[in-house]
Amino acid sequence: MSGSFVWPPRHAAGFPAGCPDAGDSLGRLAQQRTRTVALAVVSSALRASVEDSGDHDAGLRRVRQSLACVARSTDSRRWWASYYGKDLVLTSADAAAPPGLRFAEGVRHGWAWERVELEGSLEERRQRLLAACYQVAMAARLRRDRPEIQEVRTGPLLGRLPTLLNPVQVASLLAGVLVRPLGGEAGVRGAAPGEDPRLPGVPSADGWRDTVAASPPGSFYAVSDVHDIEWGTVRRCDGARLTEGNARQMLPLAQAWAAGHSSTASVLGQAYRLRVGRESDLLEHLRTLSDSVRPSGRLHATLGDGLSGLVPSAAAMERAVTAANRRTGGRMHSGAGLVRVAPSMDASAVAERAHFSLHVTKTLKGTLSAQAAVHEFGTPLGAEDAGAALDFLTALARAPAARAGHHHLSHARRWRHWWLEHVPPRSRAGFARL
Repeated sequence: MSGSFVWPPRHAAGFPAGCPDAGDSLGRLAQQRTRTVALAVVSSALRASVEDSGDHDAGLRRVRQSLACVARSTDSRRWWASYYGKDLVLTSADAAAPPGLRFAEGVRHGWAWERVELEGSLEERRQRLLAACYQVAMAARLRRDRPEIQEVRTGPLLGRLPTLLNPVQVASLLAGVLVRPLGGEAGVRGAAPGEDPRLPGVPSADGWRDTVAASPPGSFYAVSDVHDIEWGTVRRCDGARLTEGNARQMLPLAQAWAAGHSSTASVLGQAYRLRVGRESDLLEHLRTLSDSVRPSGRLHATLGDGLSGLVPSAAAMERAVTAANRRTGGRMHSGAGLVRVAPSMDASAVAERAHFSLHVTKTLKGTLSAQAAVHEFGTPLGAEDAGAALDFLTALARAPAARAGHHHLSHARRWRHWWLEHVPPRSRAGFARL
């Protein structure tokens, strides 16, 4: 039912012990009769941390441990800390100034804050808090990437966005992750115990290690990710659009804003509604993936727009990806990498091989190859697929480092030895040159 919120708040999936979920915390705050709330968000450079560590799981742990350390340095008598994704949310009912924050070395952070006026019904107050959290998170991410910016108040900072960034950059910022505890609205069930608080029906990241540790002989470790969630995928042969992208959906708003045709309030309101819709699409997509491998498989919400866990066979994962891509056809498609689990392999070795195979699917997106959807580690690529992958990576090598997707080239270079093992002999010289 609308207005039914969980308290005490559930654990924020994937974070260290003692880190409460931000959606639950904001929902509870909306129930209180506080008129003015101070809201601060600390965001982190997750991709940079992953690239530095060379290990997605290790990079994610590093970021979340750093956020927990920031929270512990904050006055807990005045500020309440909660978490989601790669962000820390701090709220206070009596703070007139931003929180005092201390950051350790090793993870790049950015932060911003704002005072939020709450009025109206319980649901209106809740939505006001969620929308404000989205805006403050945007400002935090801007300061994360532009450390020279001194302004910390969200309102003035977002009002300057069209003068600070070009429309493509603004669209990318508007498309950022938002705290969206799906559930609590009328007609939408909330997450059950063991499910991600933000993704009802999808197993929480907190159970991932137990699932992998109990892997039966012959099972496969799988990891999925939505391809091109920011800008969408086009078919390589003719440029036809296959899927929408979060940022591409925002581009007309950003362009109108830059041209002076839309106000800041109008753009931010429309952007938030679009993000909520895309988050609902993502839930539909991930829940289809998760449901399709059950009861013999189990995929957890370990990544922002992807799942990982165990499946009984490559065919089972192929069916799940096909079902999810069909369910959200034209909106979003996933690819998945998988590896057969051997008794001699530790969890990190298994995960790295699966991430390599996921990376293979990304180099083939937009092609007709079956391995653009699912690739099993150890399965060689034919000459045509190897050529398509090489074309994709070569284009990235020739493009500016700021181009979207350039990190795939870094992955390819780190996994150079595996690429050379997976492509035909006549393709190896081209890959070696990269």
